[in-house]
Amino acid sequence: MTTIQRYPHLEILPLSKICLHEHHDPQRTQPLKERIAAAGKLYNPPLVIPFSPKDDQYMVLDGANRVTSLAELGYEHILVQIVDPNSPGVGLQTWNHVIWNISQADLTAEIQRIPGIRMFDTISLEFGPTDLALIQFADNGIYRLTAATAEERSDRITDLVNMYGSLARFDRTMIEDIRNLEGLYNQLAGLMIYPQFKIEEILTFCRDDRFLPAGVTRFIVSPRALRVNYPLENLAADISLEEKRQALHAFIQDRLDRKGVRIYTETTVLYDE
Repeated sequence: MTTIQRYPHLEILPLSKICLHEHHDPQRTQPLKERIAAAGKLYNPPLVIPFSPKDDQYMVLDGANRVTSLAELGYEHILVQIVDPNSPGVGLQTWNHVIWNISQADLTAEIQRIPGIRMFDTISLEFGPTDLALIQFADNGIYRLTAATAEERSDRITDLVNMYGSLARFDRTMIEDIRNLEGLYNQLAGLMIYPQFKIEEILTFCRDDRFLPAGVTRFIVSPRALRVNYPLENLAADISLEEKRQALHAFIQDRLDRKGVRIYTETTVLYDE
C-alpha cells in the first residue's frame, strides 16, 4: 500500500477557521460558484497556511474565490491543502502591474487624489517600511508612493489598484523595467512595482482584517495538489468533522492504491484549467 505521508497535506477544515489575505473578485466568484455547484466537485483545493504551529486558524495563500464560493453556497467545511511555512517548496513573490489605456498625466493626477498616499520622485529602488510601490513612467521617471504608517499599506495598495483598475487596464508582470514593455501596449502609462512582502507581513495583515487586492501576491508552493475532484456531497454530509476527515483519507488512499495519483517533478504546464 502506498502511504499518504509523502504527498501534499490535504485536510478538511471548518470555513470559520480560514481567513483571506486578499480581496476576492466578485466577477469571478459568481460564475465559479455556479460551475462548482453544477460539477458537484471541488477540483483544486485552496492552499492555506497556519498562523502558528499551535494555531487552528489558517490563512488562504491561493484560492480566495473558491473559499468565498463555497461559503456563499452554504458549506461549513472545505477541502484544503495545508502548507508548511518552513518548507523549502514555499515562496512568496510579488506581481508588478503594467498600466495602460490611460495617459501618464491622468494616472498621475488620479494617484495624487487618493487620500493617504504621498508621491514624490526618487532615484532609490529600495523599499522602506511605509512604501506602497514605485511607479516607473513611460518617460522613465520613477516616483515613490508611501502611506502614513506601515499598518495602512494594504488599504492604500487596495485603493491604488481599485483606482487604475476602474479607469484603465492593467496586466500582471514580473518585468521591472518599463523599457522592456515599449511598443507592446496601447497608451502605456506606467509600471507599478510592488515591494517584496514577507509571509509574516501577509499574516499580520490577515490578523488585522486588512486585505491586499487580488493580483499582487504570488505564492509558489511545491508540491501542489491539483485535480483532486473531491465530491461536494462529502463536504455537506451530516456527519462530524472527524468523520469527514476519515472519509477524505479513505478517498485519497483509494486513489493511491489504484495508481490514480501522479507526481510531476518537472515543470508542468496545464491547458485545461
